[in-house]
Amino acid sequence: MSGLKEFTQERLRVTGRNPFEAAKIGGLERSFVNDILIGKKQSVRGAKITQLAEALDTSVEAVIVAMVRHPSNSSGTARNELPSEVGARIPLTAHPQKGGRPDLAVRGIALGGKEGDGDFQLNGDALDYIPRPAGLIGRPEAFAVIIRNTSMEPVYKHGWPIFVDPKGRKPVEGEDVLIELLGEGGENGPAFIKTLVARRGGQHVLSQYNPPPEELRFDSARVKNLYRVIPYPEAMGLAV
Repeated sequence: MSGLKEFTQERLRVTGRNPFEAAKIGGLERSFVNDILIGKKQSVRGAKITQLAEALDTSVEAVIVAMVRHPSNSSGTARNELPSEVGARIPLTAHPQKGGRPDLAVRGIALGGKEGDGDFQLNGDALDYIPRPAGLIGRPEAFAVIIRNTSMEPVYKHGWPIFVDPKGRKPVEGEDVLIELLGEGGENGPAFIKTLVARRGGQHVLSQYNPPPEELRFDSARVKNLYRVIPYPEAMGLAV
C-alpha cells in the first residue's frame, strides 16, 4: 500500500467524504481520488497536488510528504538484517534496497524559487519522518527537504526529497547545495536548493537548471548555513 493511498484513506475518514465528493470539491476528474484508493494512481504532480490537498481538506505539504513516505515494511525483513554501519554501501541490484527505520526528519518544503517567493525555512521542527535511506544510517544529523517546483529539474523533480547532512563534507564549487540565509531581526531566513558556482568578492554565486542560465548572488555575510546536497546514489548506499 502506497503512502499516498494510506494518507488519502485517512483524510477521507476524517472529513467524512467519499472519493467522488472529494474529487468534486477539489475540481478533479470524478475518478481521480478513487484511482488513488485502488492503486491505479500512486503520485500526483503540478497543480493536481494543490487540488488534491483541497479535496482532502489538508495542506500541500502533507500531500507531498505522503507521496515520499514509504509503506510499512511488510516483507518480514528483520531489523537486524539492515545495514548498521555509517554510510553503508550495498551492491547495485535490480531489487529495491531496504533502508532504515522511519526516523529521517523532513525539515522543510523547498520551493527552489527566487527570494521573496515563499521559499522554505529551516526552523528546527520536523514536519514528518520518512524511512532513512541505507546510506544515511548512522548519520543522525541528516535530514530531508521536499522540492516543490521545477527550477532544479531534470536532476531533482517536483515532489522529490533531497538529503543533507550538516555534519557531512563541506560543498565545493560545482556541487548542489542547500543554502540558508539569515533573516531580519533574528528570524529564520529563506533557504534554496541550487548549484554552487563560486565564492568570490564577498558573495556566494549560485545557479539553477531550469530555466538556464539563472544566476543568484547572495552576500556571504547573509549566509547562515551552506550544506552539500547528498547525491542519490550516496544517500541510497549504492556501491557505484
